[in-house]
Formats: sequence, C-alpha cells, structure tokens
Amino acid sequence: MTPATLGDAARPVSSWNLANALTVLRILLVPVYGALLLSAGSTDARLRWWAAGIFAAATFTDRVDGDLARKRGLVTDFGKIADPIADKLLMSMAFIGLSVIGDVWWWVTLVVLLREWGITVLRLFVIRHGVMPAGRGGKVKTAVQSLGLFLFSMPLWSLPEPDVWRWCAAVVLAVAVVITVVTGLDIAAKALRLRQTSERAMMKRASRLAQERVGTKAASPRALVDTLVSRGLTVATAESLTGGLVAAALTEIPGSSATMRGSIVAYGTDVKADQLGVDPTLLETGGPVQADVAEQMALGVCRELGSDVGISTTGVAGPGPQDGVPAGTVFVAVAYAGSARSQRLELSGSRETVRAASVVAALDLAKARLMEEDGPVQG
Repeated sequence: MTPATLGDAARPVSSWNLANALTVLRILLVPVYGALLLSAGSTDARLRWWAAGIFAAATFTDRVDGDLARKRGLVTDFGKIADPIADKLLMSMAFIGLSVIGDVWWWVTLVVLLREWGITVLRLFVIRHGVMPAGRGGKVKTAVQSLGLFLFSMPLWSLPEPDVWRWCAAVVLAVAVVITVVTGLDIAAKALRLRQTSERAMMKRASRLAQERVGTKAASPRALVDTLVSRGLTVATAESLTGGLVAAALTEIPGSSATMRGSIVAYGTDVKADQLGVDPTLLETGGPVQADVAEQMALGVCRELGSDVGISTTGVAGPGPQDGVPAGTVFVAVAYAGSARSQRLELSGSRETVRAASVVAALDLAKARLMEEDGPVQG
C-alpha cells in the first residue's frame, strides 16, 4: 500500500456522498408518491402508474444506497440514521395512502405500522445493552412488503383480468403481514434475551451475589471514575477471566476518558508473563490463579500503561474446574502507590455470574484501597 493510499484510508468519510444522496432522494420521493396516490384514488389509471413507478424507484434506491455504502466504504453516521427512517417513511406512506383510498384494509396497516415503529423504539430501548443488527428475516419482510405495495399501487382495475391481479396482490400482502408479525415477535424475543444476557444485565444481577461473597457494599463505577478524575489519577486494568469487563464497566461512564489509560486482556498464561511481567517461575509452580499473580498483574499494567492505579482479575469462571482449581475461585488485586493488595473470592453460580461478580469485587477493592490511601471515595 502506498503512502497516498494510507492517507486516503485515514480520511473520514464525508456525509456528502452518492449513497447518502440516494437516501435523501428516497425521502423526497415519499411525499411525491403520496400525492400521486391520493390524487389518483381508484379512478385515474395514469396517475396510479406514476405512483407505482415512483414507489418502485424509491424502493430501488434502498437497495442501491446500501450496496454502495458497503462496497465503497461510504458508511456514515448520517446514513445509519437516515436510511432506516427513509424506509419507514416510504412504507408508512404506502400503507396509509392505500388504506385512505380503500385499497388496503386499515387493520392491515395498523398491524404493520405498529410492528415497524414498535421495533424501532424497541431497538433504541435496548441499545445500551447492545446492537440488534437486521437479520435475514427482516430483509425478506421488506422485499415481500415492497412487492405487495407495488402491486396495490398499480391501477389493477385497468389491467386484463383485474380480479386475478387483485387476488395476487392480496396474497402477496397477506404473506408480508404474516412475515411482518413473525419477525416482529422474533426481534422482541431477541431484545428480551439481550437485556437479560448483556454484560450490563449480568453486572446488575451479580451485584447482590458479590456483596454477599465480598462482604462489603459494591462500589459504583461512576463514583470510582469521579473520584479518580477529581484526584487526577489514571487507571488501567489487567484482566484474565473477566476478559475486559472491568474496563467496560469503567468506560461506560461518561468522562472516563480523562482517567482510563487502557486494558490488557491477559487470558493466556504466557501473556501474563510476556505482557505484564508476571514471574514465569511463579506461574509454573503455582499456576495463574493465585494472589501473587493477581498482584503482579496489577503492578505490571501500571508499569506497562503508565497508570497510577492498576486493577487485575484472575480465576476460574467455570463451569468446571481448571488445573485442579475449583470453579468460582477468583483473585482480584489493586495496585496503587507502588504496592498491590489482593483478595480471594469463592463465588458460586453460572460462568456469567462469576465473571460479573468478579468485576464488582474488583471495583470494591479499588474503592477500599483509595479510601485507605487518600480518604473517602466520592458517592
């Protein structure tokens, strides 16, 4: 790759690109289609053909703008927001317009629109737990809906065998309604599972367990971040069984960039030695799940990432034992002011619960260490 190519690749994608222009065009075509459809009603075949043509053109731009954005690297934040809005506006206009002129039953329109906009709101509601990408079912739903609406937008009464055409259009739209409802229920179920299984949800469910096992009130990530920022301290994490969850809990807090240096996920035993400077002899003789290893990990991440505070986790999340160490055996450690302190945990529950409880315990230990050294933690 040439230097010029590297420079080009580093440039941010402008919102003024062909893919976004097609999306904007689709939005502009929505009122044009609606005006033609409502003006034509069920009597003016010429205007209905124009309406059907506009609908087909708008639907075509939906396919083209997505392909362009992906293949040419034109994906932008504007496109991510505007593209689904354009789709919803076009479909909503078609269903409502066809119901107004009496070609599509209102109950069909209400079912479809409640599903479409309801799922949009649901995606926004669960976005803090994770992103729900569009699946194959959603693409099939959109394609069948578009075909059915295109057929109903045509002046079917002016075609040969109009009853046959009406029957075909009704069958296609009926299939679209079934797919719309089924995929909507599937997405709702996935959203519920996402809320229950996300890292955020696991942390909340594990808080009570962590308090019971650790014996202290769980520290708030926000309070810890606020305290670190107010004292001008930086923090870094070295994580094994938690795989970055401690860092995720901290970086979820707005303003954490002022204190968070980074994280090293040292899942492998050799990584603990190579990246964090843990004594290889210690690892060979006692294994990675021990207090001294956790403390050396915390000190090592302070050294490697240049942070004032280091938080580490190492242990066995389960579901079974590892190298003779029972599941739920965890060590968390915090390094500060040149020394480290560790704590042993004996946790029970699922793998997810053990990992989440380890995060809470690590934050709790960090809170206690800062209280000892510099006074009470905020919050």
